[in-house]
Amino acid sequence: MDARSAYEVGRAGASRDIGALDARIRAIGGARLLAVAAAIGLVGALVWTEVTRLAWAGVGGLVALFVVLVVLHQRAFARRALAAAVQRFHDRGLARLGATWTEHSRDGAAFRSAEHAYSDDLDVFGRASLFQLLNAAETPFGEQALASTLAGGPGSRGNVDAPTWAAGVQARQAAVQELAGKVSLRERLSAVAHVVSNERPNPTPFVEWAEQAAALAPSAVARAFSYVLPALAIGSIAIGSAIGLPRLTWVVVVLGELAFLFTHRAKVVPVIAAASSKEGTLGRFADVFAVIEGEKFEAPELRRLQGQLLVHGAKVTREMAALGRIVGFVDARQNEVFRLFIAPVLLWDFHCAVALDRWRARAGPHVRGWFQTLGEVEALASLAGFAFDGPERSWPELADHPCFEGHALGHPLLAAGQRVDNDVVLPRPGWALIVTGSNMSGKSTLLRAIGLNAVLALAGAPVCAKRLVLGRATVATSMRVSDSLEAGISHFLAELRRIRRVVDLARAEPPVLFLLDEILHGTNSRERLIGARAIVRSLTDLGAYGAVSTHDLGLAEPVTELEGRVENVHFQEQVDARGVMTFDYLLRAGVVQSSNALRLMRAVGLEVPGA
Repeated sequence: MDARSAYEVGRAGASRDIGALDARIRAIGGARLLAVAAAIGLVGALVWTEVTRLAWAGVGGLVALFVVLVVLHQRAFARRALAAAVQRFHDRGLARLGATWTEHSRDGAAFRSAEHAYSDDLDVFGRASLFQLLNAAETPFGEQALASTLAGGPGSRGNVDAPTWAAGVQARQAAVQELAGKVSLRERLSAVAHVVSNERPNPTPFVEWAEQAAALAPSAVARAFSYVLPALAIGSIAIGSAIGLPRLTWVVVVLGELAFLFTHRAKVVPVIAAASSKEGTLGRFADVFAVIEGEKFEAPELRRLQGQLLVHGAKVTREMAALGRIVGFVDARQNEVFRLFIAPVLLWDFHCAVALDRWRARAGPHVRGWFQTLGEVEALASLAGFAFDGPERSWPELADHPCFEGHALGHPLLAAGQRVDNDVVLPRPGWALIVTGSNMSGKSTLLRAIGLNAVLALAGAPVCAKRLVLGRATVATSMRVSDSLEAGISHFLAELRRIRRVVDLARAEPPVLFLLDEILHGTNSRERLIGARAIVRSLTDLGAYGAVSTHDLGLAEPVTELEGRVENVHFQEQVDARGVMTFDYLLRAGVVQSSNALRLMRAVGLEVPGA
């Protein structure tokens, strides 16, 4: 079954489930109203008529029935929320296959940074971005992990040695390939995570407590008193008068308990607050982790991640269940009568704090790692969705030397029917393509296609090409440059700073795959030509390789200093007999021989005398 069919079938099934659950919810709601009405009727009959007292049993039965119906109602609503989340998963898949994926609200704009080596230039984050296309994560941890991966996380940098770099990328490829075929797993993970995340639980305060809180560490004497005092209080209240104790003995014992609680308040209160029902939301993620724990994986990377969800051999869900039981005891304090009158007698808060502290000492150091693991799995699942949606995409081959050889390479953010694919070959370090062409002919799109496919390849995802061979690379760009009036920075100075960053990266983290769009177009043609040649020479001297687009045909002219380092390619426009200009976006060898600037000026109504 292809991706579209799979999503359509899944969506239809979820829609049927939602319809059936809506009917069930209405039926249970009606039954609840009937139970309440019947109970009220029976009570009225008992009060105003001579109905047998056995009718009270009927009232009790109706109350019990109402309680059961409330539980069933809640379960039906929970199942409906899960079915709606499943439908959302398939809707999102269909959106990726269509033209509506840019409407997805979580576009990663928060991860944008003008200081990043390439993300802003290549539309990695923000509206109509690579992140927005790929993102199938439902938790902030998954989005953070996906953003880190696309921004060149650990293991993808060019300065990693070749065997380690290749092994890391290949491990991610194997994980993405396996997850691509596990549609039902990705569906369950997405649906359960969405239901939890939709409640907006924020486990951060609890995670910070688990990592950083000072140990409660009660003394042996305090532990002994925590058991002896409640026993004395209960005993004195229950049988004190029977054994001849003074009448107010229990008051003295309870006052002693209050003093005990007061002396431990500074340590107990923060622990209880962190685990309260408002902040201790960690347990709500148990169902999400259960999805990962319950799957059998073959890919080593997935098995490694699954292994990180163990604490001394115990599964995360088991630890969360233990935490849930403790938090359940803590939440008993929500009842005012219990909190004010019973809890102090039992030293309830102290015992709950001790239990939480034991849990923290055992599992606390692992909590942040659990969520990071969840995020990594969600990030891999996002890349897997991209792989599943486009079986025509290829898995990049990894070379043992820096290179970029793309065959039928296309822009991954453009639909198959809208893009034009081209061959792009950067065979070795110290090599550059000089891309010339008229306005709107496709130069910038080509550079972004190179960059985005390199980003996908380094992340372990398939690429938009029939074949791509890629060596180690750190992507660096200077394409989308803007000035700053507030900072007093001109466009030209801003561009120079961006190019300086690319050169610095080439020195510090070789090898660099550079992409420079309309290089130095903020200055006059003579200085632009001299400066551009110097930059290309510097980058190739450092072993960097990449592409430079320009309108300045002088840069494409053969010169001794760049001989054997550059190759000229170009795009061009076509003009028919009526003077209508079109573009085929096909990359050709050599230097462009035409320009369309004056023609475009006339097309928008600007007079060009003598042209």
